[in-house]
Amino acid sequence: MLVLERRILLFNVKRVYFCDYPCDLDGCDAVHILHCRNQVEGQGFNCERRLTAVTDLDQDVDTIWANMDKNCRRQIRKAVSEEIKVRMNERYGEFCQMNKELAQIKGFASNLGFSTPDAETLRRYGTLFTAARNGELLAGNAYLEDGEHILAWLSASKRLEVDRSLASLIGWANRLLHWEALRYAKDKGITEFDWGGLWPETEADQDKQNLNRFKLSFGGDVVTRYCYEKVYSGPFRAAQWLYRSVQSVGARS
Repeated sequence: MLVLERRILLFNVKRVYFCDYPCDLDGCDAVHILHCRNQVEGQGFNCERRLTAVTDLDQDVDTIWANMDKNCRRQIRKAVSEEIKVRMNERYGEFCQMNKELAQIKGFASNLGFSTPDAETLRRYGTLFTAARNGELLAGNAYLEDGEHILAWLSASKRLEVDRSLASLIGWANRLLHWEALRYAKDKGITEFDWGGLWPETEADQDKQNLNRFKLSFGGDVVTRYCYEKVYSGPFRAAQWLYRSVQSVGARS
């Protein structure tokens, strides 16, 4: 089990990864338990069912490669031919700034429990892969791991700021990043690669469906996971309700 602790406004919120069942934690205003394997009713937790894709790393590397979409493999080879270089655990500050800007553009910070991590948090908990060409940072992916599982945690790139030719390079770089992370996890003896969640099939937003297709192009299996939330603090509950109400009004205006 991996526990990440963050201060959000005046509150202490803990996020839990890689657990089989929800559990209470001390010393926080709220706990979020993500990608949990089992469904448990009650105990004061709100439960939400979600889908994700999982790649079995007990397979050999050649089988994992063969199970990937043909176009996905082609783009990884293009990234290599274009001399896009992948590095691990470097350029934390640049990646965090890129991720923060992307979250603002996409509106990801619409929940009081969400906070983009800073470089210190990323160094402490994450494994960062970055891709650059001629020294220019194109994209980066951060992963969480616990020895048995690895989770695609954060992904950021300059995709929204570039012309079509550079966007192609970034797309190839993103696929190469995940491929290198898969190989890293396999070599380390990790048995499961979790792609970080899928949007429902009923989701109308085409960008979200495109993200699903991107993740599934790596050949993982679709599985069910559960996300739990429990609020211990009355002031946090009130602040969360107020924040979500303001966001809802803003979305309708």
